[in-house]
Amino acid sequence: PFFLRRTKEEVAPDLPALSEQVFYSEMHPAQQKVYEKTKSAVRNEILSLFDDPKTRVMALQALMRLRQLANHPALVEPETDLDSGKFDDVLAQWETIRRAGHKVLFFSSFEKHLQLFRREFEQRGYAYAWLTGDTAVPDRAREVERFQQEPAVQAFFMTIKAGGTGLNLTAADYVFLLDPWWNPAVEDQAIARAHRIGQTRPVTALRFLARGTIEEKIRQLQERKKQLGQEFFAAAAEAPKLTRAELEDLLG
Repeated sequence: PFFLRRTKEEVAPDLPALSEQVFYSEMHPAQQKVYEKTKSAVRNEILSLFDDPKTRVMALQALMRLRQLANHPALVEPETDLDSGKFDDVLAQWETIRRAGHKVLFFSSFEKHLQLFRREFEQRGYAYAWLTGDTAVPDRAREVERFQQEPAVQAFFMTIKAGGTGLNLTAADYVFLLDPWWNPAVEDQAIARAHRIGQTRPVTALRFLARGTIEEKIRQLQERKKQLGQEFFAAAAEAPKLTRAELEDLLG
């Protein structure tokens, strides 16, 4: 068996420039305290569960709690009054881009993360489009049309698995990746919703990472995977294929 693959550069050599940047956010002190406390509590649990294939899923669920805390404590404890440094930074970047008249795709691994931004947008009176795995097919097409055609709809919120493929969203020239996904190819596909045939403007992709958290480690893991080219044909993988050494590095 073999694969034939055409790169985007081969198919559309005249595409405008794509700029990719990593934006590091500092956690608020209280958020960082909760994160470190949780990491200390689950580290040994994760390592012990990971050794048994029957409990490996539980280990990945514990890792997910750390990823959620890096985004916003409200993803783990909905009633919390703690703030998130990343949440504040994303909104600040959005305000600057919105005032300049640009449109932005917001991607996250967690629908609950997107809901926090949706609530904030509704309080501020900003129009937005919305797409998750629960969005019906007719509604999906309608949301795409609204974003593409209506100047007032400058933001499109999508879970990365629901909106990462099959959409043409060239009205956007900014892409916000709110949290890292295990597979870098999935993120590349998300960026390609805006940077594709029909795009006439340069596209900027911003990856938001909470400094000093598992998100930084995932980014380093992505780079190693990307260099090896292992993920290009496994974009649909739901769970990361981690070695024990990689897991220990994530929790270091």
